[in-house]
Amino acid sequence: MSQAVGSTPYRPGQGIYARAVMGAAVLLLSLFASWRLYQGTRTAAVFKVLGMDIPQAALWAAGLFVALGALVFLFTFGLKTGLKGLDARTHRLIDLLIDTESELAKVSWPGREELTASTTAVLVSIVVLGALLFCIDWMAAFVMGSLKVLPK
Repeated sequence: MSQAVGSTPYRPGQGIYARAVMGAAVLLLSLFASWRLYQGTRTAAVFKVLGMDIPQAALWAAGLFVALGALVFLFTFGLKTGLKGLDARTHRLIDLLIDTESELAKVSWPGREELTASTTAVLVSIVVLGALLFCIDWMAAFVMGSLKVLPK
């Protein structure tokens, strides 16, 4: 018995957090893209909709946001479209997100003390390395200036 197009999500209940974060991030990017489209295409052309003047650029931006939102929904839930190529790509992306979430669950996250010690070590190393590179650069510039290779 075949399922109807769009009947069930692909692998429901798995990778919920990874899907939600990915969907929210891409939706936020879609919002920014729509805003930039609106900013870039502002013209004097307006449409009357329910007695209100709506700029043509706003309709284009809203259309882009709705289209991108539909794609985000499709890629987040993996609903079947009947298009084999699109469904395969959607399922591969969802499998990646599910696998990513399951691998992150296996990670041993450091405690507060270990995190503080590691952060301190990294910051001290950066300062020492920066000072060392500054001294080497200063000495090289001094030597080259003395040899008249570089202007003073």
